Amino acid sequence: MSAHEIAEHIEHAAHSGNPKTSKFIGITMALLGVMVALCSALVGAERTELIKALVEQSTRMGTYQTETMKFRAMRANEELLKALSPAQDEIKKIETTLRSKRASSGRADDEDTSELKDLISSAVEDLADLLTPDKKVMNEFGRVAKTYERDMKEAREDADAYDGMIEARQEAAEGYERALLAAEIGIVIASVALLLGNRAVWSISLLLALLCLGKVGITYQRTEHAVAAAEKKLDDAAKNVIQLEKDDEQE
Repeated sequence: MSAHEIAEHIEHAAHSGNPKTSKFIGITMALLGVMVALCSALVGAERTELIKALVEQSTRMGTYQTETMKFRAMRANEELLKALSPAQDEIKKIETTLRSKRASSGRADDEDTSELKDLISSAVEDLADLLTPDKKVMNEFGRVAKTYERDMKEAREDADAYDGMIEARQEAAEGYERALLAAEIGIVIASVALLLGNRAVWSISLLLALLCLGKVGITYQRTEHAVAAAEKKLDDAAKNVIQLEKDDEQE
């Protein structure tokens, strides 16, 4: 119901029925109109805060996805290097097989053949050393992978920290919407009471007005506690991120 319609009902209340009763009904409708405006503003504010929290959580989830991809890519590169590195037992097996080779006649190797085998064996060892990644590189890969894993878990915790805020804003908006509904129904019933000049019907609108006020008060109190707890969780997560950044700078 619009403010213009409420004003018309109040004006009509002043010129119809019992003047005293009509006056009280008009005041009731005016109060209900104020409640409607208040509840509408509160619902809008909570919806705005809800959207803000959802957007911020979506941003944190994007960071989490990025860190996850970086961690998986680093792990994949590390495993690839390990897979390409020749195993020492395989190298020894090749050398043993090479030195055990004999001519078809079974004759022992002469001096030239032995030198050739030694040369090939040395080349195999050199090639294996060349293909084996440097230990420092492997350690660096492992260190960076652990850093990405830590950042990935931290980003996930940051995103999850918004769950409490989102839930609090959503419940608050729903609570104020119920209060708004009670106020709107109260205006309609007050209008009926005005037309009928019935105090009993008017009392129902008063009860709805009280219900609206009570619902607004309870919702506000619950929201304050829930939002305070959620903000503390978000502050703790932010402080943890700052501390991790300081640790990275010191390293």
